[in-house]
Amino acid sequence: MDRPVVSRRNLLFVCLCAMLIVISSYWLINKQFKATSQELTQTYMNQYADGSETILNRAKFVTKRDGVVDIAVLGSSVTRGKGATAAQPVWGKRLEQQLNTLEGIKATVWNQGFNGYSTTDLLVNGKVGETIGLHPDIVIFEMSLINNNRYPQNDLEQTKQELSDIMDRFQKQLPQTLVLLTTANPTIYNDVYLDNGLLTYHQYNKEITQFVREQQWPFIDIYTLMSQNIDENGSQLTEFLADAVHPNGNGYQLWYKLLADRLNTPVSELK
Repeated sequence: MDRPVVSRRNLLFVCLCAMLIVISSYWLINKQFKATSQELTQTYMNQYADGSETILNRAKFVTKRDGVVDIAVLGSSVTRGKGATAAQPVWGKRLEQQLNTLEGIKATVWNQGFNGYSTTDLLVNGKVGETIGLHPDIVIFEMSLINNNRYPQNDLEQTKQELSDIMDRFQKQLPQTLVLLTTANPTIYNDVYLDNGLLTYHQYNKEITQFVREQQWPFIDIYTLMSQNIDENGSQLTEFLADAVHPNGNGYQLWYKLLADRLNTPVSELK
């Protein structure tokens, strides 16, 4: 009469032992993974202590350590992709596609672009915090100057303070994340004073570019690079725009090319 009870006890004992084995194995594997990650991290830090690290270096390192590198692109509608097409996608999508063709890199790009958003909107509406919550390994922050310059034009000092606040949050809450800032594309408003505006879009970009460089934040001046490329090739700006402001497929293709040209440039030289 007691044998079923004994069998149940034996079964319970076996199940308990199996659970302990699984838990112990998970703990040992996790401990080993953390130890390997720490070793890789220290080795990586030592390797690039001279400032020669590139975006591709970081992407390959994180892929080796974690299996995938998570990249967040933050900004306005020209980061979201207004004007892009499935055949000619926005620059962030192109980045994801191209990185995944490279040996040793597996990448996911999270699109944190928001139509009509200025730096004020990104902060007030929690989009900076939302981006931090993704725990990205790399952030490319398009500074939303297209919208900061729109009517009513954000005060220049306000924009500088908001950029400082955003970078401070990134540095404090994502201390191991590589954060790169970028301007956006030129528009037909480059030399136009919008209603009650004190600066043209060109002047606004110039002032903020100088400020960013003074802070020594990693930076790619897409606005100037695109303008120069278009002029040097005898092209017209309108060939690269879907409307007055947003790039078309060709515009996003040029934007990505200029970014891609710098993926293997030491981050310390991106200014």
